[in-house]
Amino acid sequence: MDAEIDAALAVAHVPSLMMALVHLTGDTSHIDAAPPLVYELTGDGNGNLPADVQADIRAKAKAALLAHKAGKPLAPVPSEATLRKMMDYIAGMPIPPHYVPFLMEELAIDGSDPKQPAPIAPKLKAKGRSMRVIVIGGGMSGILTGLRLKQAGIPFEIIEKNADFGGTWLENLYPGCRVDNPSHMYSYSFEDNHVWPYLFSTQPVLLAYFQRVAKRHDLAANARFGTTVKEARFDEGARVWRVTVEKDGKEEMLVADAVVSAVGQLNQPRYPDIEGVGAFKGPAFHSARWDHSVDHRGKRVAVVGAGASGFQIVPTIAPDVESLVVFQRTAQWMFPNPNYHEKVGDGMRWAMRHLPFYGRWYRFLLFYPGCDGGLANAKIDPEWPHQDRSINAANDMTRQVFTKWIE
Repeated sequence: MDAEIDAALAVAHVPSLMMALVHLTGDTSHIDAAPPLVYELTGDGNGNLPADVQADIRAKAKAALLAHKAGKPLAPVPSEATLRKMMDYIAGMPIPPHYVPFLMEELAIDGSDPKQPAPIAPKLKAKGRSMRVIVIGGGMSGILTGLRLKQAGIPFEIIEKNADFGGTWLENLYPGCRVDNPSHMYSYSFEDNHVWPYLFSTQPVLLAYFQRVAKRHDLAANARFGTTVKEARFDEGARVWRVTVEKDGKEEMLVADAVVSAVGQLNQPRYPDIEGVGAFKGPAFHSARWDHSVDHRGKRVAVVGAGASGFQIVPTIAPDVESLVVFQRTAQWMFPNPNYHEKVGDGMRWAMRHLPFYGRWYRFLLFYPGCDGGLANAKIDPEWPHQDRSINAANDMTRQVFTKWIE
């Protein structure tokens, strides 16, 4: 046991470990005595905590965990004020008060699923059972919508054009396909996955996760696969939706009280609007419709675009092609990440499974500073007068260079 704990603590994220230590002991002095956390993009992720402080936290966490394993109960759930103090510390910044209720829900310290529909009065419940909801799409949003409707006792159908659940992770099969958000954040808060093999998981792993959640909640019983929604029209007189669907060339009209669109924002490929693009004589296809019959090895390859798909495809195929040209309109939005292809070690997975509340705080740290905490850096500088002109110039230059290349 000691060796297993030592191995896990050696690779544990120390700020998250500090929060777990407070839950184990109820002692907030571990936070009070520690220096403030200062996160840097190129740092070690531990907020620049001195080595001796990190070693002290690991030693105290080991002692507390061993005591817990020996039968010592967890300390009482921290008060809201203490949790707020913990959130501010691990975030490395004061969190605006209006975010606190939302983040408390995300943490779900009591182990509950705060978004699960609350019990309702019998009369309302009976009314709910008489409703019918159509959910368009069986990706991660459609799965979640179906799950919540099932928990609420409201009849529903999920209409999915593909043969199974999965959405974008079922359709995108290009080389190097993986998520551009940390795996431990890119999951349902109530469906933790402590066995992610990568810090940024690959397409097959993500597809398996979402299909596993759908199977666990038996959502296939409420799904129509291989079915496309052709039209959804609201009937003002009857106050219902009339949804035309098509499967195997046959159309059918469905009637619903509500329609939820869960098709995602990137479910249809967008091709570059460049003069002459259709004249290219070689194979050409969108990344979301990757043609696996084409052998790219030893070929001259052009990639148009440098978004998430682009920065995954390019380094994956670059070693195998004769030459590779990337056409990008603007600079890549993703900063270099040395951990992008790293695996999650056994020690990290052990900590996620066995350290009380460690995984919750690790997810929280990925979630808040990584998203809203960086919002200010993403805003357009209002004092830069030539931003629109620069983007238009970049568009024109890309078109010119690409047109010359395909000639």
